[in-house]
Amino acid sequence: MLRKYSEVLGLPVISARDGFKIGTVKDVIFNNEKKCVLAFLMDKGIYAVKGNVILLNSILSLGNDALIIDDPLNLIEYRHFKKLYNLNERTNLRGLRIFTQTGEDLGIVQDVLFDYKTGKVEGVQVSDGLLQDIIMGRNILPFFGRVEIGTGNILVESEAVEEMISTGGGLKSILGSQYN
Repeated sequence: MLRKYSEVLGLPVISARDGFKIGTVKDVIFNNEKKCVLAFLMDKGIYAVKGNVILLNSILSLGNDALIIDDPLNLIEYRHFKKLYNLNERTNLRGLRIFTQTGEDLGIVQDVLFDYKTGKVEGVQVSDGLLQDIIMGRNILPFFGRVEIGTGNILVESEAVEEMISTGGGLKSILGSQYN
């Protein structure tokens, strides 16, 4: 099941073991090389837990209203997580500029779509700028073929542009549907 990065932030984290809210989702930790989600970073609540990183295998479900984990004892501390996965710093895919291999600027990553069960990043929501977003809506660029994620940019195959999916939205689709 695909989830959006922006919809996951701020969700309460609930323990299935005892039903308590143990915190809220603060961030999603991505791996650029594997193009996947490694874990979720949590702001701790008043519930006493040792760690603040939720690994994918600890997640029972990720719904519209909460992230449910199996047991708070499976959480690990961020500093241990960084050592385990050899992370120097967290990468945020939002805000990266997207280019094709032919040098075409597709826009900026506005949101990230991922499968929380496998961790695989399936694609990104692309913004062409505020005015274009308002008029046309945003597009989804699926990640297939060769995708290189750098520190400030994402490079995709030119053929990926052909597979971009319109999310609808925008004034053009709203006004167009009124006159059809």
